[in-house]
Amino acid sequence: MGGSESKEPPAPTGPPPLMGKPWRSHIEWDDLNRKQLLEGINTFKVKGGVKYLNCLLLGQAASGKTSFFNTSYTALKDEGRIISPLTVFKSSGSSVTTKFETHPLHTKRNKALQLRIFDCRGLHDIQGVTAEDINLIVDGHVKHGYQINPVSSISHKDVHYRKTPKLKDMMHCVVYVVNAENPAAALAGEAAEEIFRDIRAKLGERRVRQLVLMNKVDRLRASLADDISDLFRSVEVKKKLYAVAKFMNLPEMHVLPMSNYHTEPVPTRDKDVLALTNLKTIMDCANDFVHDACDKNTPSKFYK
Repeated sequence: MGGSESKEPPAPTGPPPLMGKPWRSHIEWDDLNRKQLLEGINTFKVKGGVKYLNCLLLGQAASGKTSFFNTSYTALKDEGRIISPLTVFKSSGSSVTTKFETHPLHTKRNKALQLRIFDCRGLHDIQGVTAEDINLIVDGHVKHGYQINPVSSISHKDVHYRKTPKLKDMMHCVVYVVNAENPAAALAGEAAEEIFRDIRAKLGERRVRQLVLMNKVDRLRASLADDISDLFRSVEVKKKLYAVAKFMNLPEMHVLPMSNYHTEPVPTRDKDVLALTNLKTIMDCANDFVHDACDKNTPSKFYK
């Protein structure tokens, strides 16, 4: 009766393992791909007769909307230095942005990109933006510069209210911005969840493209902090991405992992490639909406 008891093997320690093959189409982390992305964005052709594509960033305070803009600006300018046209504040939970406004992205050729990034107050509490205002923004009724009132929607008499918006005034793509470290918390809260439900339903009716930008993926695994080339082999990033897609009721392919510039003294090729890849995806989605919404693309007798 002197047999020894079997012991359970010790639980594995350390970060989650990397997968042998990428769980998403592999990105070439090299200078050639970076050059091709820049060229593709610089020569981008907008469909449907509008001059600019409109993208609305939505997210809670400190979700990384401003950091994404600055990182994209740095990658586009391609000057070998970090450029921060918008100031990033260490948020205490309240939104720094108080107006509905757009900020121009410029290429290395110093031309305004054919994508306009719109921003507004964060979706978090009574100091945020109302669902009604967001719906009016999506439909193109709200002009740049509107001072957002967190407790009441824009008046039809307001100088920033557009009575008869056209396709060029609408939002062609909406990008929800979340923090990869705790995406559920970023999207949770009674007020935020109600707004998200209302927005998703409205956008679905209008077939406006919806994407999710999942920031700070480099903080999910220690090795990604210095090298994001294994991003699409990370088990932890994949799990977070699927959780976000399920919560938002969107396909996994519509969730874009992102790592912004925070502490780097100079730009890195890999972060530039990731930013440009995501920016190109946003432009393509917005362009598809404009193409589909343009009456010229479908014969008048098609549905008869």
